[in-house]
This record gives sequence, C-alpha cells and structure tokens, in this order.
Amino acid sequence: MVKREPVDFSKGQYRRMLDWQRKSMFSGETVERYARWVGLTRGMIAVDIGCGLGFLGYTFWEYFGQGGHYIGVDIRHSLLREAGDSSRVWKQNGEASFIAGDVYRLPLSDNSSDMVMCQTLMIHLDKPELALGEMLRLLKPGGIIFCIEPDNFRPTLVPAFTSLPEHDVKTQMLLYRVNLLTNKGRMELGRGDNGIAPRIPHLLAKLGMGNIEVRTREEVSFLEPPYDSKGQREKIENMKKHWLNDDNFRDRLKQHREEFLAGGGDPVEFEKVVKIGEKQREIQLGQMERGEFYLCGAYPLYLIKGVKLR
Repeated sequence: MVKREPVDFSKGQYRRMLDWQRKSMFSGETVERYARWVGLTRGMIAVDIGCGLGFLGYTFWEYFGQGGHYIGVDIRHSLLREAGDSSRVWKQNGEASFIAGDVYRLPLSDNSSDMVMCQTLMIHLDKPELALGEMLRLLKPGGIIFCIEPDNFRPTLVPAFTSLPEHDVKTQMLLYRVNLLTNKGRMELGRGDNGIAPRIPHLLAKLGMGNIEVRTREEVSFLEPPYDSKGQREKIENMKKHWLNDDNFRDRLKQHREEFLAGGGDPVEFEKVVKIGEKQREIQLGQMERGEFYLCGAYPLYLIKGVKLR
C-alpha cells in the first residue's frame, strides 16, 4: 500500500515558494485587467481557499475589499498567523479574517459568499472535484468561483528556447517518460496532479456552474543578456537564490524520487535523469554568473471563472 500524504506548505521549499513565487505572479496592469474580467466589485465577501500568506487578498483588495470582507482559509495555523499579521498593512476600509479549515469540509455557511477563489490549490489536491463542490456550496446564487492554476505538466513536451545544451531525441523521450511516471506517483501519493488546470472548466460544468470562461496569463518568461530591465534582473536573482540553490534542488530531487518510485519507475532510470539535471544546473549557474544565460518560453497559468446559476 502506497503511503498517501499531503503537501505541507509551512515547511521547506514550499514555504519559500509562498514568499518569492507569489509576489512576482502578476504585474499591476494584469491585476486590473483580471479584476474586470472576473467581475470584482467593492464590498464583496470573498473567500480564499488554501490562502497561504493571503496573496490573493492583498493582490485584489483594491477591487473588492473596500467595504468588503476577505476570508482566508488554510489548514496550516502558522501560515494563518503570518497572513493575519501582514493583513494589517493592506486591509484598509474593509475586513480581513483568517480561519483554519479543511478544503473538503470548509467551516463556512451555505450561500454566504459573493466569490470563492484559490490559487495553485487544485494542483495539490487528491480530490479536486470535491473541493470545487465545497467552494460552490459557499457561493450565493450568482456568485463567482475564480481559480488560478498552473499547468506544470505539459511544458515538458515543449521546452523553452534557451542557452542550455539541447538534448537529443532519446534523452528527451527519457525525460518525458520520467515526468509521466513522476506525475503518476504524485497522484498515487495523494499530492495532486500537475496537469489538473485544463480539467477544471469541465469539473465546474459537471457541478452545474454556468458562464464558464478560461484565460491564460499573458506573461512569457524572457531573459536575454545583459538583463537590462528590472524584471529580468529580479528573475535571474530569484532563480539563483530559490530555484537553483542547493537546498531547493535537493528537496526537489527527494520529492521527485519518491513520486517516480511510487509511479512504478526504475531507480536506475531516475539516477540517469538526476545526472542530466545536475549537469544542466551546473551549466546554467555558470552561464548566469558569466551573463550568458538566455531563455524564452511560456509556462501556462490558467485563470478560470464560473458563476453559480440562480
């Protein structure tokens, strides 16, 4: 029997990601555009499921929070305490509260919210359809579900254009096979599905929601020496400090090895991929130090909304 275990976002690489990844998720102009598209209005009661440090609260507060109420729900008490402390800075002219709760048994009343939202939550869930059903239960008729989810699986099929050495076809097929088995093991361990994002609109439709619309984030990951914009310089520093540092790299290897083996993979095959990854990381760090690394590619982030029919 495979041991099933949830992701703990209060520790390790996941806790670090809550700081640096979320803060660079959207630019100011895209926040305004998405707020209009979703239909945010001031005075809303907005519930954020898996709120972490309250990123969606302070990102969209200007558009729903004046006279409104933001309710952040998370299973980790330490994250809720941090989110509550930081909310004192941004919850102007409205109310923000944080409560502990399980995504499958949310401690809130039926038909009590104007909007229920989440970001990078469904990708980590064993039963996303049940979580969406709970989110729907909280909504008033005419209320909005707003899901922001990455597709971390399909980009492996179409790698970004980059200065890193290009793999031959045999190696690319090996990497794809390992990715397939790792995602299979991820699901076996109850850690979610890296490819859930495109399925969410269908899950909402099965729940009876209407006016379902889907967009993807417009931003493209782009780096070109001499990194002459503030955004590019920040990306380079974030990659070196977070994504490529020793601790995060080891944490990811440990996690992926567990998932690959749970998916039925061959340990010898995984070690081949580890050596490839270590070599690529070494080359990338060297190119960054010399100002030679370049990259251009899209990493899909789905924005999905639906309305609870009256």
